[in-house]
Amino acid sequence: MNRYILFILLITVTSVAWGQSTRVRGKITDAKTGEPLPLVNVVFKGTTVGVTSDFDGIYILETREKVTELQASFVGYESQTVKVVPGSYNALDFQLVPYTVDLEEVNVTPGENPAHRILKNVSRNKKKNNPDELSLYKCSTYTKMELDLTNINPYFKNKKLQKNFGFIFEHMDTSVITGKAFLPIMISEATADYYHRSSPGFSREIVKASRISGIEEDYSLAQFTGHLHVNVNLYDNYINIFEVKFASPLSEHGLLYYKYFLVDSMQINGRKTYKIRFHPKGTSTPVLDGEVNIDSASWALQSAHVKMLKGLNVNWIRHLVIENTNELVNDSVWFPKQDKLFADFTIVMSDSAKLVSFLGHRQIDYTHVRLNEPIPEEVLKLDNNVIISRDVLKNDEQYWDTVRPYELSVKEKQIYGMVDSVKNVPLYQNIYTVISTILGGYYDTKYVGIGPYYKLFSFNKLEGCRFQLGLRTTSDFSKKIRLFGHLAYGTKDRHFKGGGGLEYMFKDLPTSKLTLSFKHDVVQLGAGVNAFTEGNILSSILSRGNNDRLSLVNQGDISFEQEWRQGVSNTFAAQVRNIFSSRYVPFIRPDGKEMSSIQSLSFRLRTRLSKNEIIVRQTFDKFSLGSDYPIFTLDLSAGVKGIFKNDYEYYRLEGTVMWDIGFPPIGTSKFALSGGKIFGKVPYPLLKLHEGNATYFYDPYAFSCMNYYEFASDLWASLMYEHHFKGFFLGKIPLMKRLKWREVFIFKALIGTLEKKNNGSLEDTRAILLFPEGMSSVSKPYFEAGVGIENIFRILRVDAIWRLSHRHSVPGQKVQNFAVNFSINLNF
Repeated sequence: MNRYILFILLITVTSVAWGQSTRVRGKITDAKTGEPLPLVNVVFKGTTVGVTSDFDGIYILETREKVTELQASFVGYESQTVKVVPGSYNALDFQLVPYTVDLEEVNVTPGENPAHRILKNVSRNKKKNNPDELSLYKCSTYTKMELDLTNINPYFKNKKLQKNFGFIFEHMDTSVITGKAFLPIMISEATADYYHRSSPGFSREIVKASRISGIEEDYSLAQFTGHLHVNVNLYDNYINIFEVKFASPLSEHGLLYYKYFLVDSMQINGRKTYKIRFHPKGTSTPVLDGEVNIDSASWALQSAHVKMLKGLNVNWIRHLVIENTNELVNDSVWFPKQDKLFADFTIVMSDSAKLVSFLGHRQIDYTHVRLNEPIPEEVLKLDNNVIISRDVLKNDEQYWDTVRPYELSVKEKQIYGMVDSVKNVPLYQNIYTVISTILGGYYDTKYVGIGPYYKLFSFNKLEGCRFQLGLRTTSDFSKKIRLFGHLAYGTKDRHFKGGGGLEYMFKDLPTSKLTLSFKHDVVQLGAGVNAFTEGNILSSILSRGNNDRLSLVNQGDISFEQEWRQGVSNTFAAQVRNIFSSRYVPFIRPDGKEMSSIQSLSFRLRTRLSKNEIIVRQTFDKFSLGSDYPIFTLDLSAGVKGIFKNDYEYYRLEGTVMWDIGFPPIGTSKFALSGGKIFGKVPYPLLKLHEGNATYFYDPYAFSCMNYYEFASDLWASLMYEHHFKGFFLGKIPLMKRLKWREVFIFKALIGTLEKKNNGSLEDTRAILLFPEGMSSVSKPYFEAGVGIENIFRILRVDAIWRLSHRHSVPGQKVQNFAVNFSINLNF
């Protein structure tokens, strides 16, 4: 599991510096005053590769061209030229000497900032210059990613670990971004063909080859080694990186965020180019700092060098740098030539921190651009935006030598061997196992996983102390079939419980999977989709004291999931269930007699629709990383009567729409709108039991102030809404700004009705079962709202939530009108 989390970090990260390029970093100051000099031109002599210093006087430069000298020049100061060591890292500071020139009187009159005039022309010509707006194109891409360790303890070599990892230190290098030594631990390469059409919208990437050094090569990871998951387009108003929406310097609203300075005009490849440096007006919203070069003839972006400003309310990233280079294609259209992105991931944000941190690099090179060529029919018919073949993993060095846009040096080739050697060290394998167990929940031997560890022990009122042992097979046992099972025992009910089953994977991309399972165990009816599962120790520790309404069930399930194409899937399922009556959840008929159990046989068809959803796929599991578009689910269920003693005929229709919408710079809204209808007469365990929360842990898809078995419906609609302001208000308060806390607003609503034949709370009820004491219809709408603070210590969220209706207790239900919930969130 941990290797997938690393890839989540890397799917938006590109490279700025590779081992054998010439890299220079330094600071420029006034030789007399020592003050930093911003906007100084620094260029590799004899080339057009250059940059201007930022407002702290810092500059960074990198090139693979053959260079020997670096020159710094600034109006009013003497130019300086220094030697550089090619193919390595150079730390070069400049102290520029001012000179005095007698000038005649100059009259300065107010007028429009010339940089603003240029940017207006850039906006007017965005449609023709933005590559996303091109009607048709095809190109080849080469993508290289690297993950490095930095801030390695200098005494590391003298410890016992030296015998395991001592061979790696000869491969250390220095980052041009941070100026600190780093050690590569993972490298990946991929080559692909990319097809694009603007109307109707179409993007498809055919990954032809991929390889990963440093971790176990995995076919499913190849989907993240291409172009589609790292499309940083400066023409967009906001640039989404790590779910942080940075205001683009070329945004239509750029003047709200930045001050612009026209610092130079120069000739690049015979074309007049304007160099514009921009600097943020404030830091209460995510902003960047850097420069853009604009072609004077077409008003297109020629290149850009930007970085994240320090002090922003962004987690885990100490440094972030984006570089973009475009070139003319067919002497008419500007098209990306190279995109780079660098990120320094760390727990402690201070540059002086000594803790080990990660450097992520990713670089994309674009070649063989073809404009206005029809997309082949066989490409249009493919069913995923990212297509990979089973032979995509290639370790043929000769192949990679032919597809790379540059030749690797001897030292770079040795780094690949070093990175692959690290994973064979026993100590590394032990560390890998510990991390994998923590993140995945199972301790994996070669063929069997033991766990999950968080269910080994728990406690509740029904079972008392619960002990559980679970096993499942690993992908080394089989990549087609996974067996699983568990055994549990409660000290209070003195009852053994358990379950088991199998999953058979016909195909993993697109998914085609059969699952069979059976369990004799306790369940919490009416729990939310994000609630702790039964037997989780956290549900016991964080209980509010009303976790006693568990039910014992015998349940058999069979399901088949078929993903027809990316974003379109169906699940066909059947379930046999026997829910037993208990002293906590009794089944009492209107005549006062108790039913021992409720039996049902149901069939279900689930349809799920999404667009451009990012999916992490493992051998048997897959996880959604979200989408910019709504995600729809529709469930159709039918209960079949006549198989068991007391089964029921009914039909259930339920739909959900989930959508995360960005509203930069004021944050992101998260909606979950659902509703449904049950046709037929059923006992209350088969009604819609609305999602309560019996713990202090926050569940976004449950009602925080609602108890289990408080409301039931056969026709209902609900809304779960959160808005994350991401520090928009608190970031403007001087003292609060340093805490980097973020505001959250919460609103949840529910309305539902019950037909008389299903309403077991009526005195003259005609329902099959009487409702548990305190349970009723929710025909009077239920509302709750709250406010929260997230990003406390960068991981903790605390919410205060008020119940706005149904505030009076009723027999059997002690109403909670106010709740404090907390949760753990790892957000950028």
